[in-house]
Amino acid sequence: MSKYSRDEDDWPSLVKIPADVDREDTVLGPLTARQALQLAVVAIVLWLGYRAFRHVLPPVFYLAGALPVATAATLAVLMRRDHLPLDRWLLAAWRHRRSPHLLAPHAAPEAASMPWQDLVLSEQAPARAAKLALPVAAVGENGVLDVSSAGRVALSRAGTVNFALRTGGEQQVLLSAFAHWLNALTGPAQILVRTQRLETGAAVAALERSAPELPHPLLELACLEHAAFLADLATEQELLSRQVLLAHRETGLDRAAALRSLRRAEETAGLLAAAEIPVRVLTGNEAFAQLAAAAAPDTPLHPNPALPDRPITYAEEGGAW
Repeated sequence: MSKYSRDEDDWPSLVKIPADVDREDTVLGPLTARQALQLAVVAIVLWLGYRAFRHVLPPVFYLAGALPVATAATLAVLMRRDHLPLDRWLLAAWRHRRSPHLLAPHAAPEAASMPWQDLVLSEQAPARAAKLALPVAAVGENGVLDVSSAGRVALSRAGTVNFALRTGGEQQVLLSAFAHWLNALTGPAQILVRTQRLETGAAVAALERSAPELPHPLLELACLEHAAFLADLATEQELLSRQVLLAHRETGLDRAAALRSLRRAEETAGLLAAAEIPVRVLTGNEAFAQLAAAAAPDTPLHPNPALPDRPITYAEEGGAW
């Protein structure tokens, strides 16, 4: 008789994945290889400085000058800001300071100015707009993003699974299905989890519009009360929703790269269905709406935005223009 245990709740977790999977490995105590190399370079420079000035500068004075330098270098190597090492954060701040802050899709040409304009603007010249280099060159009707030399990207919207309320056996099944999808990947894939503001205006308007059509006055009253509850909830609380996007990228620049990225997105939808995760490939309008939401999170999304290179049409009930 088999001794296999059927108690699903006793199955332990197989692997513990840290929250910060991009964290570098430590090689010397709490120091990573990069931090250890940087501190070693600072120590060598200070030692060479001492060897060069020991005959003309007393050690006490050299130590007084080297101690602030060593402290500042150590803090720059060990401290972090916005999940970045402080040295990289300072380098990014320096690059941002030197980069143009006024960007436009097309670089503005030099315009001739009148003499009185030169006189007025002599004290403070206006900033010239530089060309805005966006990573996305075009958005196709099928939802594939053209990211220039990086290839083609297909976006999909994924749902979520209530994992904590599952039994041990059910959790193992979900993890196995998710691991099967990871193992089946044939190209770069990215999972983007973002929190966005939940708009209840459309739901409230739909409830108020459908309330008079209900067959009983009590149902109509309950529908209106629920609409009022949602409106009050949105006014008093900041409602948030979580969104999960999947991006499949093909590095090729041929015409079939877009089709391959779409095929991989469709395969993902089938594989993650075993993990009870609904996945739907986004159309061109939906992909463009997601890009607009990432650029301006506080701006309400248009339900069906037009693509940048498509004419804007007007549609109304009973016909379309």
